[in-house]
Amino acid sequence: MKQHYFLLKAFCIIILGFLLSSCFPSTSAAFPYRENFSTGNGDLTFVNGSQTNKWVHGSAVGNPPNAIYISNTNGNTNAYNMSGASIVHTYRDIAIPAGTGNTIFSFDWRAGGESTKDYLRVWLAPSSFTPAAGTSITAGAGRIRVGNDFNMQTAWQTYINANLDLNTFAGADMRLIFEWVNNNNGGTQPPASIDNISLGKCFFPTSLQMSAITPTTAILSWAAPASPPADGYEYYISTANTPPDSGTTPTGTTSILTANLSQLSTNTTYYWWVRSACSTTDKSIWVSGGSFSTPTCDITTPVITVSNVTHNSATLRWARTNKVDNYQVRYRPVGALNWTITNVPVALPPLTVNTFDLTNLLSATLYEVEVAAVCNGTTGTFSHDEFVTKCDPTPPVVTISSITSTSALITWSPLAASATYVMRWREVGTIPWNQENLPAPPANTFTLTNLGVNKTYEVQIANQCIGGTLNPYSHPKVFTTERECQTPPSGLTITQLLPTWAEIKWDPFPGATYILRYRKVGIPSWTEIPTPVNNLILNNLTELTKYEMQVANICNGTPGNYTPMYYFTTPTVGYCQMISESSVGEHISKITVKPNGKPAMENSSGASNYTNYTGSPNTFIELIQGSVDNEIIIDKKWTGNTQNEGVAVWIDFNRNGDFDIDERILVSSPNSTSPISGRFNVPANASVSMTSDKYIVMRVAMERDGVPVSCTKFKNGEVEDYKVIISKKGAPNLLDQNNDITIYPNPVHTVLHIKNISQKANYKLYSLSGQLLESGIILHNKIDVSKLVNSVYVIYIDDNGETIEKKFIKE
Repeated sequence: MKQHYFLLKAFCIIILGFLLSSCFPSTSAAFPYRENFSTGNGDLTFVNGSQTNKWVHGSAVGNPPNAIYISNTNGNTNAYNMSGASIVHTYRDIAIPAGTGNTIFSFDWRAGGESTKDYLRVWLAPSSFTPAAGTSITAGAGRIRVGNDFNMQTAWQTYINANLDLNTFAGADMRLIFEWVNNNNGGTQPPASIDNISLGKCFFPTSLQMSAITPTTAILSWAAPASPPADGYEYYISTANTPPDSGTTPTGTTSILTANLSQLSTNTTYYWWVRSACSTTDKSIWVSGGSFSTPTCDITTPVITVSNVTHNSATLRWARTNKVDNYQVRYRPVGALNWTITNVPVALPPLTVNTFDLTNLLSATLYEVEVAAVCNGTTGTFSHDEFVTKCDPTPPVVTISSITSTSALITWSPLAASATYVMRWREVGTIPWNQENLPAPPANTFTLTNLGVNKTYEVQIANQCIGGTLNPYSHPKVFTTERECQTPPSGLTITQLLPTWAEIKWDPFPGATYILRYRKVGIPSWTEIPTPVNNLILNNLTELTKYEMQVANICNGTPGNYTPMYYFTTPTVGYCQMISESSVGEHISKITVKPNGKPAMENSSGASNYTNYTGSPNTFIELIQGSVDNEIIIDKKWTGNTQNEGVAVWIDFNRNGDFDIDERILVSSPNSTSPISGRFNVPANASVSMTSDKYIVMRVAMERDGVPVSCTKFKNGEVEDYKVIISKKGAPNLLDQNNDITIYPNPVHTVLHIKNISQKANYKLYSLSGQLLESGIILHNKIDVSKLVNSVYVIYIDDNGETIEKKFIKE
């Protein structure tokens, strides 16, 4: 009876404990979750029941100092009773933050067991699920199995799952469960052991490598994970192959993907690990980089090759070895007291040769250079080599002075040591160079002679290192030899050319005056114009006429050589553009001109912004020089509303291409009157149209709400141009007969008559050889040629700027 009482009491205690644990559950672990069991069982709940083999926390042979494992001896050993079938669990609730997705999960483990009979399994489940001893967990209802069966491994392993999706547990508590199952028949010791559990979002680095291993240094490197850690990386170095755990103090930290190790021991094997540091409380698992061994020191004196020597640099080369920490290189000009010293690291594989460039050296200088190996604080014996830098190849600065008409002094500087100099020169625009070997330094001048007068030359100079090849030439230096007075002036040109005059200029010569001569092409005689300055204006030219001219210097009263022939052709008269933007609302419908003594002209037209009627014979206007009381009538027309229109009319009486204010023959302020009319006089000196193609222009303009201004563009209205032919009083009608200057009879015996000239016309008479025979004013339109011998002659007639050349025969 007493025995039954104690059994009932024990049962009640068990039930009470279960109820208390259900009512007061332990606090969930924070995320990220790390547990190395160094201070206890990590608040894991053991669900062992009365099973033979149970989960325990402790230390057992073959395990780390602290771990959880299966034992049938209350933790004294990590062993299990193979004939006592058991199903036991241990678990920990972890609070998974909202939004959690992909995570990394790992733990260290070992388990012998038996194929599909004895094994360790890992589960993720809702915190509402509680495993029961003796009952296997099955998938479903939110329970997820992680990995396969963990067994058949008696050595410690690390399981890593870098793609564990916890999305279904985000924002809730998740229960991490370790389940051990064994049957009652056979198996292999030991059963399951677990350590260093890690669950978080701090992913570990990958692609761990070692390089540049010397007796006391090495470089560790790795690749960043997909989400690089915010606080960089931690690395751990040890001569013992004992992996660090989450609580191990790192050897060093770095924010980059490499760690430079120094002060290592020679001939020693090192093991190393690295982990990501996402924050002070969130770090990845340690990842092993394997091991490396430092070599022993070998400070044998290196054999140096000096190459690529220039005027200011050279390259050193020697065989690579990993049995030194670095090299010391020192160099100086031979005879100098102080060395320039540099520490040079060992070349990295796959390089097999160390290289070092010496820079900022002095040109044409003998240097000594020495290299020694350095290892573990000890410097070996220095090598010794000597070399000479080349001369400075920089081209010198070239100057030209003492320039005469046939020579120039060439100077170059600075001079480079250990070099000679070469010069080449030529006239600008020619192809071959003239080569000159210059005097040896320290000489730096050379006189070029036998140059051409007033010629432009270019010069270049280069140096050549003694025993070397020619260096680059300097930029061309250009100069022009002086001119001599008898040399034709340069730069003869026309700066402005109009129908009846030309502005001429040429380059001056010191102390000289000048003489310019010109003529129409084909005329034998010249018109000569002396001038004290190097420019002048030729007046009284004939439009659309080809001329030739030359100029020469005059020194001490003696003319020099004339320039080559310069040809130019005078243009015809041109007029400015004038146009309206629109003629839709109004236009000039008719122009009527009633000349005094000449036929009237009437032209009706439609709307246009601008019309040129100078090529329409029916619209030609004839006027008489000096005539008065000529009349012009202008008809206006509107489309739609009547507008106020201003009108202006010009005739270019002096035929200079400009509509001057005194050439405006009619002006009408804006009004709606149509037609309007006015009367005008033709000036007595108005340009006479000696030929039908040398006419003048009348311009008629009409502008809405304004008086047109010459050569401007306006918004509304119209512009029209007309051809005007002015004849002298009593001259025949130019439209009916030829008004050109003519001579008759031809052949002639005694008197040569000239037709269509004024009283001011003059003439020049030449033989066929170009000799001037006589000249003067033509009186009464005739010239007495009775005293001329029978031959062919040329007569040149000038009538107020209108010129003509004709041949006649004297019989």
